[in-house]
Amino acid sequence: MGRNGVDCCMLPFADDTLFLCDESFSNILTIKAILRCHELLSGLKVNFHKSKLAGICVDRYSLNTYAKSLNCNTKRLPFKYLGIEVGGNPRKKQFWELVVNKINARLISWKGRFLSMAGRICLLKSVFTAIPIFYLSFFKSSASVCSSIISIHRKFLWA
Repeated sequence: MGRNGVDCCMLPFADDTLFLCDESFSNILTIKAILRCHELLSGLKVNFHKSKLAGICVDRYSLNTYAKSLNCNTKRLPFKYLGIEVGGNPRKKQFWELVVNKINARLISWKGRFLSMAGRICLLKSVFTAIPIFYLSFFKSSASVCSSIISIHRKFLWA
């Protein structure tokens, strides 16, 4: 983007947008220009007081300087974006506990033994596989995490 060809990755979702870029003041000015152009073209106003700036391997002074130039607040890592922990370590087992707990929470509300086999299979295919697939589309998990998810599925299937 821009004359200098700044590499910038945008992940928009509804009214949330996540910008990923290298640390430099020119990138911050480019993001500010992008947001200003969005305001002019769409007629929507960006609420910078609700906006947050987080930095990976960025010192606190630089991060605060960048946040002041964007007129927004700073945010510490890790944080959640669309239910996914950004800045966490996907190699650790505790990172995946949220996914396993979310699957278990869904299973508690459904009583597998009261459903037919076809109903359990349909429920597993539509609901319980969607949760891990969402997380696995962003991060690679260990074999132990995958086997624990599969064992939860098997226990529900065979009730």
